[in-house]
Amino acid sequence: MKSGQLFTFGLLSISISAASSLSLAQAANATDAFPKAYDATYENKTAQGITKMHMLSNGKGQMRTECAGPGGMNVITITDFANQTTGTIMEAQKMIVKGKFSKDTASVMDEAEAKKLKATNLGTKMVNGHMAQGWSYKTKDGTTEIWTDKDLQVTVKQITNAAGYKSEMNIKSLSANPPATTSYKLPTTGYTVLANQK
Repeated sequence: MKSGQLFTFGLLSISISAASSLSLAQAANATDAFPKAYDATYENKTAQGITKMHMLSNGKGQMRTECAGPGGMNVITITDFANQTTGTIMEAQKMIVKGKFSKDTASVMDEAEAKKLKATNLGTKMVNGHMAQGWSYKTKDGTTEIWTDKDLQVTVKQITNAAGYKSEMNIKSLSANPPATTSYKLPTTGYTVLANQK
């Protein structure tokens, strides 16, 4: 792989990771079967640049995340909560990265989840124009601060500090009415499966 391709692939990996973690952070709580319907846009800032994200949930257990970053990088991640699977589409490379997640990693950040993570309650305040609940907790190699819209349970700000990596994600727009024409299905032909993680 050439240096430019390696750099682009690295950015793709960062975007995939950010999209997946944010999707799972916005999973259903105990009273809901699936995440609520919504349409949100974000900007994620890292040392590598800014990635723009568009996240949609149909309220029926499927989410779609579109990421656009430096150098024309574009990836789409489809999350299926009913089957606990994810699939990331890399259009330019004609590849799909498939993965799985457990219900334990797909929990909205509420008091029950905060207790499991031994998170610190940061209280409620206006964050990026939304009344939000904040939590801070330690990860394996760093810390995460997350603020969640109290109504739709959608992340409005997330700051991650880890070994050699820092990101700050901020919501730019949020609607409870996603477009009805959005596709939540992975392509079945014309793509190579890059990996199948279990």
